[in-house]
Amino acid sequence: MKAVILARVSTKRQEEEGLSLDNQLETLREYAAKQGMQVVKEFCFQESAGHKIRKRFDEMIGYVKEHEDVGAILAYRVDRTTRNFRDAVALDNLRIEQDKELHFVYNRLILKADSHGRDITDWDLQVFLAKQYLNRLQEDGANTWLSKIRHGEWSGKAPCGYKNVELEEHKAWIVKDDERAPLVKNGFEMYATGNFSLKALAKKLAGMGLTTNTDSQRPMYTSYLEAQIIKNPFYYGEMEFKEKLYPHQYEPLIPKWLWLKCQAVCESYGKTPFKYGTKSYAFKRLLTCAKCGWILSTYTQKNINYVRCHNCKAVHVKEETLLAQAAKIFKNLTIPSEVAEDLKTKLTAFHADEQYFYEQNLKRINADLAKLKKNNKTMYQDRLDGRITVEEYDKMFEENKQKETDLLEELKGHSEGDKAFHIAASYILELAKRAQELFECSQPDQKNRLLRFVFANCSVKGEKLSPKLKNVFAGIVESNKTKNWLPRLDSNQQPIGYTLPFCFQKEWTISSPVCVLGCEALRPVMHLRDGTTP
Repeated sequence: MKAVILARVSTKRQEEEGLSLDNQLETLREYAAKQGMQVVKEFCFQESAGHKIRKRFDEMIGYVKEHEDVGAILAYRVDRTTRNFRDAVALDNLRIEQDKELHFVYNRLILKADSHGRDITDWDLQVFLAKQYLNRLQEDGANTWLSKIRHGEWSGKAPCGYKNVELEEHKAWIVKDDERAPLVKNGFEMYATGNFSLKALAKKLAGMGLTTNTDSQRPMYTSYLEAQIIKNPFYYGEMEFKEKLYPHQYEPLIPKWLWLKCQAVCESYGKTPFKYGTKSYAFKRLLTCAKCGWILSTYTQKNINYVRCHNCKAVHVKEETLLAQAAKIFKNLTIPSEVAEDLKTKLTAFHADEQYFYEQNLKRINADLAKLKKNNKTMYQDRLDGRITVEEYDKMFEENKQKETDLLEELKGHSEGDKAFHIAASYILELAKRAQELFECSQPDQKNRLLRFVFANCSVKGEKLSPKLKNVFAGIVESNKTKNWLPRLDSNQQPIGYTLPFCFQKEWTISSPVCVLGCEALRPVMHLRDGTTP
């Protein structure tokens, strides 16, 4: 009788612990010789016996079906052929419909077309036990994974921009990839501007040398960029597991606000025709028609940019005409050098008064963190004593974990804001001395961002620009006109010796400077004294 041999291992660990392919083959060859069988083909492979597609197993089934002269399949044990019911049915069909014999040497089990009674019961039991063993392994793996996730550790392959390493005592860890990390971060920053589609960004990053961290190391492409990078919260400090977010212990690549900005861009992308959305114009999606309220569009004809209203046709003007008017506005926003230096000194003095607010917030956050830690211990004890169920404990634990994450984020923001105050205040006032110059020398996309930063809204009537400035900048313009930079200073001055001018009247503190322009102008993130953002 002709026969085929099936030898399989699931992992390298099995290969090393005595159930190697060589050991299986040696035993099966000896068995075939004793039984007088001619081995015509050997199928040896490493492959899981779970529910995944099993190419080599299916190849063996197909071979036996095609060769009618093959009368038997030899395997070391039942669990070497299958750990799922689908494969067991396939083997049963070969046995019953095509009269193939199944020989399991270790189990001392031989199944033929006419087998019944104890042999079939033994076969069914062995398949069931093999399936249950696989189920236990899957359950243990899932529990181990969830435990590591809750402790802030990621068990899988690191995202692009990070790499898996092994620390002392064989502890697996994730660190930044020095080659890919800067490119990935740059990709987030570029996408947040809204000037790139995912396809255009993937092409640009690929040109810069960014590849996937898969075995193939393909140049960056659109679907990978969107699913594995842009939409992945891992980069700012959280990892997603079964549609839930858990904070991780690894070094973030970008701040959370940048990731959220990218999500907003991703959700809004496509609402503007692609052909228009990729072009840079100074007044892009910024101006409205004073007559009908429609958003004005910009187009280029014979290398000249025009702004027009497609609805009522009341506006049709050259872009350079509106830019000249905008430049005059920025001229009025320019702060004289002597005033800027004085404001710099006064703002530094004002910051001393803000220290009380800063210190009180630190105390509050630390107290809340200590309270959460105490609550977690109490909840755990209640769970052990049976006063709450496991489900109730898990729900409350996740709520506390999210609160802890929010508090740590707030604490980080306060700390960074305190360190950045002096630099940001001095730098912004230094740039304010060159407002017109910066506007006139900037690129169209930079002009657009500057205008959005300064204008609350803006309409056009005929060829006249009618902007409404944000309160801060309206205050600077007013102070420039009156030459009075302390309009609210009275005889009842504060102990620190300074009351903020009209343009800073909301009592803002400046923190976390963020680059928003190619010309390196900074946008301060501001907070009111009660901690809210205006």
